Amino acid sequence: MGTIYRYQDLLLARNRVQDAGLRYDVTCMPEAWTYKIKLGLPGRDEQINSWRRSIENLGAASFKASVYFFSLRSSIGRYGLRTSRATPERGGARITTFDYDLIMNASEDSWEAPLERGTQVTDQQAWDNLTYFLEAVIPTAEAASVKLALHADDPPILPIAGTARVLRSHAALKRLLEIVPSDSNCLTFCVGTITAMPEKVFEALRHFGDRKKICLVHFRNVTGTVPRFRESFIDNGDVDMLKAMRLFEEIGYDGPIVYDHVLEMLGDADKQVQAAAFAVGYIKGLMKAVGVDGEVPVAAR
Repeated sequence: MGTIYRYQDLLLARNRVQDAGLRYDVTCMPEAWTYKIKLGLPGRDEQINSWRRSIENLGAASFKASVYFFSLRSSIGRYGLRTSRATPERGGARITTFDYDLIMNASEDSWEAPLERGTQVTDQQAWDNLTYFLEAVIPTAEAASVKLALHADDPPILPIAGTARVLRSHAALKRLLEIVPSDSNCLTFCVGTITAMPEKVFEALRHFGDRKKICLVHFRNVTGTVPRFRESFIDNGDVDMLKAMRLFEEIGYDGPIVYDHVLEMLGDADKQVQAAAFAVGYIKGLMKAVGVDGEVPVAAR
């Protein structure tokens, strides 16, 4: 799609999914369209203009939201920055783990976007860059009836490779939403990422849910908090996922619930179909248990 999401491409993609009896309401901007904005590099205004055009086309094609990250994405890809992707889990499955001590002194080649050697971004610079971005794009999103759903830093930890990661706490997410107050300025509530923060995940769920600031949910589980944590099957991490689902029902959440970060199981490591099927079935069971009528979509990431 080049450097923007074009209307006809979006329309064709959306109709292809809907013709299969599914819903396609949310997308995500590629890292290559965003990293100059995050780092305040020359060319960020051109990237912001591409965002504006893409948002306008998303709205015209009836998309409801776009997920975005303001931390740099791992060059390894898949499921955030991790220090192991082969830690044993039950039944021979393999999970990802994170240990800050092993990655804190990483180099620039840790990131997907090409960075100049020695690129440094402080907390204040990161907040300034985020403010510049939101003030430029939120009015466009409002006009297009599109929500921009920020995903917190994963992992939610201090600087890595000289690059600040400021969206690492409940207070930071609250600050983000206050920069440009708007219904279009909202969150992707990643249960796993927010659980890895030092604060309590259910306090965040209630706070942001009561204020209708959650427009997408990544429904996954983890064990531990930063500086060290591990992924898990959806049913055996630190989070009571039934309680989480009940809270989503209580706050009246009616957006997509995405199964996320499924594990690599024996015989299915490449496609991860078995783990995805388990996660979807578990989510559907929880929805039924709390009385949700089943119309909340469950979407693959």
